[in-house]
Amino acid sequence: MATDPATPLVDVSGLHVSYPGTGRRPAVHAVDDVSFTIAAGQIVGLVGESGSGKSSIGSVLLGLVEPDAGRLIFAGQDITRSRRRDRRLIARQLQAVFQDPFGSMNPTLTVGDTLAETLRYNLGLSHEQIHNRLGDALTEVGLDESVLGRYPAQFSGGQRQRLAIARAIAVEPSFLICDEAVSALDLSVQAQVLNLLMRLRTRRNLSYLFISHDLAVVRYLSDQIVVLYAGRIVERGPAEIVGERPSHPYTQALLAAAPVADPDEQTERRARRTTLTVRSERPATGCSFADRCPFAIDRCRVERPELIAHASGAFVACHRADELTATTAPAPSSRP
Repeated sequence: MATDPATPLVDVSGLHVSYPGTGRRPAVHAVDDVSFTIAAGQIVGLVGESGSGKSSIGSVLLGLVEPDAGRLIFAGQDITRSRRRDRRLIARQLQAVFQDPFGSMNPTLTVGDTLAETLRYNLGLSHEQIHNRLGDALTEVGLDESVLGRYPAQFSGGQRQRLAIARAIAVEPSFLICDEAVSALDLSVQAQVLNLLMRLRTRRNLSYLFISHDLAVVRYLSDQIVVLYAGRIVERGPAEIVGERPSHPYTQALLAAAPVADPDEQTERRARRTTLTVRSERPATGCSFADRCPFAIDRCRVERPELIAHASGAFVACHRADELTATTAPAPSSRP
């Protein structure tokens, strides 16, 4: 599926997603007017706490959730409400790697059967073609063909995640959605998987939407970072700016939550984490982060800030971004 180099591979525009309420509970507005693009070969990190709406965006891209409004363009095609046949063709170019690879593998089937099923369904390949594809994919993720006769329970978490990546790249996609793909792994294994993803990006010219709650991990991997809070983008820009010198208080709090080796700096960061300990319902007006922000003023509670270009080089939705950037941003950690 060829695209114009000047055209983004993925273009998300004005996306809104809500889920119906149950009983007396009102509907949940998970994604509120979100827009961003991903270029061919680019890694965009989508970061936020649980409930920020980041996984809902991934679900819309995968066709698992129908948006209320907005457009989603993939490789020049509007896939927001694609027909089933068109969606299947698009699925060949768009694959996913989830947090729990064990949950996406049938424990009663061998790894070979599970991985082959994806190729049969999407591409209709012969047995020999499937064997060759899987062999190549396994080699790229650091495994050999001997694993095909084993069962998912016989592998470590890191090995299972490599198998999930092999299954995704065997279809030869152009775009991967990684939803908390390393969050369940030990730090040393996290680094191995992140480095693997970076190598695959270079070899295959892959684009990624990398979804995570961990800003340090997102900063390590991404070219661009999009920060979500309560379904809204609060900061967006180059990883070296958003991930190291953020301007929004929420992004600064996420960065402060990352551990560092210096005990004095760690103590200071622990104090900053208090801004992330209490969360109330999303306010009807004003900034959605105002009730948790230590720098909020009256204006923040009545006027919703627009996402606008900031002197830092990022786009920031904060009335006080100019005065807070230089004095409040913590120093970046060296993780992972």
